[in-house]
Amino acid sequence: MNNHEPGLTSAVTHALGTSRIAALTELADRVAELHRTSEDAGTTEVLLTPLSGSAAEKWERLAQRHPGDWAFVRTGDGATVLAMDEVTEAGTRDPAAAVIYPELHTRLVSWWLVHAWRGADLLTDTLENLARWRITSGAVTARAVIEEAGSLVEEQNAITEAWRTGKATTAHPVKRPALVREVLSPLLLKAEFGSRMKGSHEKLQATNVLTLVKKLTKATGEDRFTQWYDLLSDAAHPAFGARIAFATPPLQHDSRAVTVRSYARSPMSLSDARSVRALEPTVAFAVADSLIAAGTHMLDLLDDGLALVDDFGLTTSAATLTRRGYWRDFHPTRGSRACPCGRGKWSACGHHWGSRVPTPRTR
Repeated sequence: MNNHEPGLTSAVTHALGTSRIAALTELADRVAELHRTSEDAGTTEVLLTPLSGSAAEKWERLAQRHPGDWAFVRTGDGATVLAMDEVTEAGTRDPAAAVIYPELHTRLVSWWLVHAWRGADLLTDTLENLARWRITSGAVTARAVIEEAGSLVEEQNAITEAWRTGKATTAHPVKRPALVREVLSPLLLKAEFGSRMKGSHEKLQATNVLTLVKKLTKATGEDRFTQWYDLLSDAAHPAFGARIAFATPPLQHDSRAVTVRSYARSPMSLSDARSVRALEPTVAFAVADSLIAAGTHMLDLLDDGLALVDDFGLTTSAATLTRRGYWRDFHPTRGSRACPCGRGKWSACGHHWGSRVPTPRTR
């Protein structure tokens, strides 16, 4: 947690308790590391459009004027073309790989970066909201953290399984790129363009957020996510949850005739001559606890997801096949040299066809 005005910081610490503060501080350190990894990164994504008919003929005339710039592959019937420009000399010797692997790798990189940037922003904002006791804003951002974590669970699990299928294929190297694209490209397309807005494509409907919450619950084993999400949603709207965000629990007179609830902009407590007892901030607890659980799992997934992105790039040698520069455009090395992915020696990292795929962790 960040240091703010001493009185408020002390009150927040007292209200949330030492164990929550310790967990939030650990989370903040990990978020800072994610910022260092990703905030200055920038990349270029390539998206291929299958060409047929007059569009394919037009491309072919263009390619004939710049024969060294292009690699292409045709479908089995020869009617559709996938083409990639900016290929290297190595790419011209393996046109199927040069067309498909750089495209998929650049899309994987941008997929990971968008999740990393969004996750870092939401986690940072929620930590800041708690530290400044902005519980209304905290409910909004904590709810978004749960949704983001659920989305990452769904997409990363699917992409991992697809890459596991692709990496394990025993198809001939000429046919392998098409098989890899067949399993990965639809997942990346939905991740990039999936939407629930009116008029969005039927096959690209984004997953309902309540389904994402259920998937996060299953992945983490934390069955309070639905309860947290419901309360945070109520607090994010002008509803009951919003009314109690800055209120104490109801204090009932012994006669039960009168119930008192106190309101304040900062955490509240009861004190007497002997002790001070913090009054439970129900919504703030939901913000903090859901943030710790969802944020920790999100950061674990992002660590694993980047390993997956690097594994794809180095197994396929994608960056050696294109002259375009992009983030994580690592080139394979050999033997006992340090692997470009930064996770050990090249010989131990397993970036070769048929080896295991980095797997998202579960808790």
